[in-house]
Amino acid sequence: MKLDGIIQKNFIKFSIPSERAVAIETMKNYNVPELIAIKEGTDSFLGIIAINDILSKPEEEQLALVLRRGVPVINKKEKIEDALSLFLSGDFYYLPVVEEEKVIGIISLKEILPVVSKKYKTNKKISEIIDNNNFMGVWEKTPTYIASKIMLNFKVSFLGIFDDTGKFVGILDASDLIKAGEILTGMTESDATKGESGDDWDWNWKSSVIIGTSNFYLPNKPVSNYMKKTFSAVSENLVISEAIKTLEENDTRYLAVIGNNDTLIGILRDIDILKAFKDLI
Repeated sequence: MKLDGIIQKNFIKFSIPSERAVAIETMKNYNVPELIAIKEGTDSFLGIIAINDILSKPEEEQLALVLRRGVPVINKKEKIEDALSLFLSGDFYYLPVVEEEKVIGIISLKEILPVVSKKYKTNKKISEIIDNNNFMGVWEKTPTYIASKIMLNFKVSFLGIFDDTGKFVGILDASDLIKAGEILTGMTESDATKGESGDDWDWNWKSSVIIGTSNFYLPNKPVSNYMKKTFSAVSENLVISEAIKTLEENDTRYLAVIGNNDTLIGILRDIDILKAFKDLI
């Protein structure tokens, strides 16, 4: 099966060189945590600009040095199986389609999952792939800036959010950080400071991050202000094909897996579900 039918031709391109503040503003405007970077004046593919990479290098002013290079790409003449293998080789959402060094489209997990599910029939249930699904969780009143530091330090793409009673109430990921942040122009000294106790985990923070002549501020407001409060909850006994339909129908990347007594067993991402087909290729 060829890729033509699932290639997204209408996607956001970001020209390099440019300023980081412009990249972040573009992400905010389009509500995306990653941008396809091309060489200015051409469609030549350079790499991916991700918000997590920008936040992890706040002192770096040149986008070219934050750019994620060596990203796997695919040609439109290749097969679905080739794209599937590339997705399974890493942990990313977009696969650039490149022809003669020019990016002509992208393939996302959203497009490829239903196709793979239709082609490769499986009776596997969620319970068979959830066993080793560990994720990090934080309290709903955790400051958003602190949550972003946890995500960066532990290299996780999302956090589960829990209330005072330990009940799962939402998910926070990079797209939510984009919405929460604010860009303020003008050179300002970074003033991220510890609280009076001097404890590394004292939450009395001022949360600016220097970005050239602009600051990207992640607020001290609790993550409950920005998290995804609506999520798809499914039974661990649901078969994989139905789980994919749930992702598609609810336009989400996450499934909260619920066991007996309405307890949260784990959170599955689209890429975790795709891994169920690894042995079938």
